[in-house]
Amino acid sequence: MSFPSLNRLKTAAASLPRSLRQIREGDEILSTLPPGANLELARLLRTDPPPLILPQARVAVIFSAKSACTSVVIWFLKQLGHLEAARDYHRWPHQYRIEVYYRSQLYANAFRQDLTKLRVIRVVRDPYSRAISSFRHALIYGFADQDIARALGRRDIKENGYSFSEFLDFLEQIDLTNCNVHFRIQRHPVEDKLRVRHLINVSTEDLFTRLNQLEAHMSLPHTDFASIPWFALSNDHRVARGSIDDLTNVDTRRFTAEAARKGPWAPYEAFLTPAARERIARLYAVDFESYIAPPGIRPRALARPNAAAARKAT
Repeated sequence: MSFPSLNRLKTAAASLPRSLRQIREGDEILSTLPPGANLELARLLRTDPPPLILPQARVAVIFSAKSACTSVVIWFLKQLGHLEAARDYHRWPHQYRIEVYYRSQLYANAFRQDLTKLRVIRVVRDPYSRAISSFRHALIYGFADQDIARALGRRDIKENGYSFSEFLDFLEQIDLTNCNVHFRIQRHPVEDKLRVRHLINVSTEDLFTRLNQLEAHMSLPHTDFASIPWFALSNDHRVARGSIDDLTNVDTRRFTAEAARKGPWAPYEAFLTPAARERIARLYAVDFESYIAPPGIRPRALARPNAAAARKAT
């Protein structure tokens, strides 16, 4: 993905809200905390990907890659009052999140409040569909090609691609608590210290409806999602055109970046054979335990899992 030109960045920076013009580095945030600050909690909140904080509302939003994260970030920027500044900065909201928001005085000031009082919104996705989305994302952008080729002992990844089963082979060889965020477990370390008050599973709930409900519950400004084109634009790359007629052994069929990007592609369910489901359940056991409610329990009422058990499950 291309970055905006230097001149455009300078122009955009000049129009940023005053609170975002003074840059602070992450380590400096921790080193300048006031006496008596909860340093352990601050460090956990700085763990990648760092949760988003609405300081006046005392709200922390924990998100994960491949779990509607782009829509969540756009919503957060709108709540922060920086939607236009972010859109002018770069078409991809994560650029603003990483290059501006996390380095801002506004973000640094959020750490000077009582962090234990933060109300946590957690947005997650079913680990099964997330694993397939991560597979397709890795194919399209090729950022893990070398690591996957090394794990599989292959040199023809770029030309011939790899299968979903081979992708799971790769995941089984890496540390899913400390790897690329698109493959990492969703469970965030700060959840051991801050209780998740509002859990949104985008696989079973409508994200925008739930966010509107939380806005009303938390007295936050209402978002008219239909009136903000950026939400639609953030999703225009997610569906490959065309479908495969023969779905036999789709999980072991190799796909190239071109197929992942433009099709033909297979429905998610075709990849989820019983064997694939079992492997994903083992790989992301912590996420299943943390977010997937047992029968009869609503997801938003799911209790926080025992931290020791969660670590053991990894």
